[in-house]
Amino acid sequence: MSQFARSISLVDTPAAIVLVSAVTICALIAALGFFDPEKRSRTSWTLIISLALTAVVWLVLEKIWRPFPDPVPLRVYLASAASAFVVLSALVVRGWRIRLILPAVLSIAAAWGCANLVYQQYPTLASLHPAPQAVRMDYQEFQKLSLPPTIDGEAAGALVRIPATGEVSGFKARDAVAYVPPAYWTKPELRLPVLVLMAGNPGQPMQWFSNGQGEITADNYQAQHDGIAPVIVSVDATGSLTANPLCIDGPEDQVQTYLSRDVPELIHQHFPRINPDQRSWTIGGLSYGGTCALQVVTNSPRAYGSFLNFSGQAEPTIGSHKETLDRFFGGSEQAFEAINPATILSRAAADKDQRFRGIAGRFVAGERDQSSGEALAKLNDLTQQVGMRTEFTTVPGAHSYEVWRVALRENLDWVVRRGGINP
Repeated sequence: MSQFARSISLVDTPAAIVLVSAVTICALIAALGFFDPEKRSRTSWTLIISLALTAVVWLVLEKIWRPFPDPVPLRVYLASAASAFVVLSALVVRGWRIRLILPAVLSIAAAWGCANLVYQQYPTLASLHPAPQAVRMDYQEFQKLSLPPTIDGEAAGALVRIPATGEVSGFKARDAVAYVPPAYWTKPELRLPVLVLMAGNPGQPMQWFSNGQGEITADNYQAQHDGIAPVIVSVDATGSLTANPLCIDGPEDQVQTYLSRDVPELIHQHFPRINPDQRSWTIGGLSYGGTCALQVVTNSPRAYGSFLNFSGQAEPTIGSHKETLDRFFGGSEQAFEAINPATILSRAAADKDQRFRGIAGRFVAGERDQSSGEALAKLNDLTQQVGMRTEFTTVPGAHSYEVWRVALRENLDWVVRRGGINP
């Protein structure tokens, strides 16, 4: 694929026009009975079934299961309904004919593209299959290295899979993924900064390095700073792709203990050439992960010295305050307030509690993400009232990777300086 083709955007205005048009045209083709004129009478039933299936999915995701703290935008459901209508219309006709396959496949691809317009996980064609910027390996391979791995003869970072252990918490986390810069080998006298990251919900540890372009961001940084960059460890804070354990020590999962005790111990054990002072470490995340990062530093202020909260919520939630209380706290408002960052910070400010002094943080929200923007602005005020050194900024975009990629890139130097290195 040429460099021009790889740079084609999947999320800009022309891409949006093409994708929405493709979904609409395919749906019109199906509605006009192109697949088989003799079966046009079935079109209305096919449309009803498609809408009904979409409504069921909406009901399950938004009202019953509630796996995500943020609602899925309506336009994603509409694109999915249109795609389902085209596919079902094609299935009405027997036999695999080219005129049936192409619109069906096109509609599925376009519906996926419409969802990608919202979350921007894949900004360009190149992002669908990016060139590696670090060498992937397991921890056993990492232990054998005495020099940094190379790509095309140049020193590169290592992307290491770390078996997760929850020895204290018992939390059954998925494996962590760590980026280790070349300076880990070329400058063994340095004690490198540590950045712990968490994905959103749905999410998995590798997403920070793929969709979040953490691998590219870290590689670009080390290339400009003589091989120096943080050791970035992306950890699991949910337990599965769609779980939402609220980042607490709850009735089923001890996530707070895992992040505040097990994860630091895991990092100390696997990477001896890091800054051993956890007050120099930063914990951060996007959406659910951003909310979780603030929960960790407010509930366990000795575990990390800094935090990054990208597009987090006003409070830990599974969708509504009442449902959150009923599911995780036995309906007790008092139990919820005991772990809620906003409440903890408000009480600390009133009591002139000094335990948060010295902690620093960055809040970042998308300019079009009104909910997160309002929430983080208020939380920033609260953190400053208790002596934390924090700031709130916005960047172009909504609640998507368009924001989170930029937020990580713009704050990586700050993480390095918090980690004790002035590049």
